[in-house]
Amino acid sequence: MIQKSENEMHIPEGYEETNPAHNGPILGILVILLVVILGGLFLWGSSLSKMENTVIETPIVNNEPETPRAEADVQILEIMSSSDELDILEADINNTNIESLDTDLNTIDVETRAIFSE
Repeated sequence: MIQKSENEMHIPEGYEETNPAHNGPILGILVILLVVILGGLFLWGSSLSKMENTVIETPIVNNEPETPRAEADVQILEIMSSSDELDILEADINNTNIESLDTDLNTIDVETRAIFSE
């Protein structure tokens, strides 16, 4: 039987020594892949932000028909004077029909509530 001295190191069975030099290339490849992926995400994000800046917003067009009363009110407002004389301004104010203002505001309020309750 072979006797071993106490100063010798004993390696347990099934233990394999790994060489840390083999981990360097693997880590290098992982770092390179990470840099490439992050660079691609950066370029993709910058191209998306450029596309958002070039989007042209179209104005909202009201295609609802106007009532005859609304057209008459517009015609009345168009015939008001552009003068800044007090007598003419007072005449314009007196000729302005504000009697239907409450009705118009109530109609707008009902329509707005109907839109938001949907």
